[in-house]
Amino acid sequence: MSAEVSLVLVACRSSAVAPVAVAGFRAEAAVLGVSSEVVIVDHSDDEGEQTRLQALAPERLLAQPNRGYAAGINVGVAASSGHTVLVGNPDIAFEPGSVAALLTALDGGWDVVGPQFTLAGWLFPPADLQTPGEQLRRWLAGRSPALWRRELRRELARWRALWDASEPVALPLLSGALLAFRRGASERVGPWDEGYFLYFEETDWLRRAAAAGLRLAQVPRARVEHSWGHAADPEATGEQFARSRRRFLARHHGWRGRLAARFVGARSPLRPSPLPAGAEALPRGRLQWLLSPTALGVPAAGSSGSAQELSGALRGVSAARGNRGRFLVLALEPSSGRLAGVWSWEVGGG
Repeated sequence: MSAEVSLVLVACRSSAVAPVAVAGFRAEAAVLGVSSEVVIVDHSDDEGEQTRLQALAPERLLAQPNRGYAAGINVGVAASSGHTVLVGNPDIAFEPGSVAALLTALDGGWDVVGPQFTLAGWLFPPADLQTPGEQLRRWLAGRSPALWRRELRRELARWRALWDASEPVALPLLSGALLAFRRGASERVGPWDEGYFLYFEETDWLRRAAAAGLRLAQVPRARVEHSWGHAADPEATGEQFARSRRRFLARHHGWRGRLAARFVGARSPLRPSPLPAGAEALPRGRLQWLLSPTALGVPAAGSSGSAQELSGALRGVSAARGNRGRFLVLALEPSSGRLAGVWSWEVGGG
């Protein structure tokens, strides 16, 4: 019998985190009173992993060689039966009302929607735009303090437009960590491009969706925590990211894309100092805090509060990330947007 809503998770050594995603989804479906199913595509090539995933009682557990995230999505969607399909990573946690908010947005005329991702209370920014112009702006921002400040102001305005919203926000791109769509929309766009092993596969698919006339939106009321990087550590998969970026830019932007792919914004005009251990050494008052995994400080997750509240928020990130990762912490005056400080912080180090 067909389900009303299907959750497709693509897993790779994810048995430690998948139970939270599966239980949260089932709880949300039960509250809504809709029939549901869970489809897990496992790329671990590990019988122990499969045994642990099978203990979650998914309606379908499909173990196959790891041919990449896009291939896993294609297999999972084909094996699912729901009229509405959610596809994503297993390192997510559905907050109460999140699935209902996504389904409401689809009922309201949006074709592909994603949630507002969080991590220990921090709000993730909307997905980075991937065009030659954007690549060039980021590259230039890494080489000029004035251009960096302009880029940060521009990006911060884009982020706040989402963070301050209560209704779905139309966006040209969404994060592939969780997407929701009707089956008809998926069939209209076609399968995900399996030429991308990791990264940019959702960027490619969503670009094709927009070209086909589908409406994309992020839903602020749908809060989903995402403990990103549990299986694909960004520091360890940098070359894979670069290859996928080059492929995407060349396929969709021709010679401009191939040229833009050469501009890698690894430099930064920032000179951060180590984050002090005590809040008394940080600026006082209520500030806008940004947490970025890049040396440029863009993209960044956002939070607000005092320096004392920052300490608690960072402890939450440390617990969620398992003491792994290096970040920039930026403080901005909420009214003026003036930079009040920038520090480096290693997860678990303070």
